[in-house]
Amino acid sequence: MEKLTTKEYEAILQLNSEYRQAMFMRVCAEAKGLYLLVDDEGPLILEDTEEDDDNNIYSIIPVWCYEELARNYAQINGHEKMHSQFVTKDAWNEKWLPMLKSQPNVLIGFMPVKDKDFAVEDPFAI
Repeated sequence: MEKLTTKEYEAILQLNSEYRQAMFMRVCAEAKGLYLLVDDEGPLILEDTEEDDDNNIYSIIPVWCYEELARNYAQINGHEKMHSQFVTKDAWNEKWLPMLKSQPNVLIGFMPVKDKDFAVEDPFAI
């Protein structure tokens, strides 16, 4: 997969959550995979701080379409011990997706950057 130029990276940081989600879907389809942040204990899981109407709190697994975005998110947000891992489309659909769908209150977070809002959705096939 191509590396982002500084100009491309800065442009992505300016996108709102819906545009980042759309970019994620397009790039992941082309790359046939996505990036997660992981360590020895598993993937990065963020906890939602707001309850929904049914008083549920969600766990969010952030995903990125570019390795640089994942690595920079880790550095900026104090997750330096985590590293980016590419997950192929087949591995995501066959292994990750069934596991995530079996877990209540787990969502996917699309390309969080810095301190901006990001879109979330139920686990999905790529």
